[in-house]
Amino acid sequence: MILKHCDCVHFLNLDCEKGMCAIRKEMIMIDGSESGVCEMFEAAKFCSNCINFSEPDKYGIGVCRGFEKENWAYATCGAFGCEKYQSKLR
Repeated sequence: MILKHCDCVHFLNLDCEKGMCAIRKEMIMIDGSESGVCEMFEAAKFCSNCINFSEPDKYGIGVCRGFEKENWAYATCGAFGCEKYQSKLR
């Protein structure tokens, strides 16, 4: 999995093309050449970063297996309040 600045907990979305690093106070293009991660990177809680998320299709829609009933989930869905979230990026 290739991580980008927009996958970081410190990334603040400004619009559909760019955001800002809350620590460095720098503008970052989401899909641009600067999209790699820096030494301050901390993975945000997205379904795609959870061990319970699997089988994503080409649109990023996969299956959440963290609950009693399996259901579909978006890879980019924020899992900040999910009681079953477990990071797979440790």
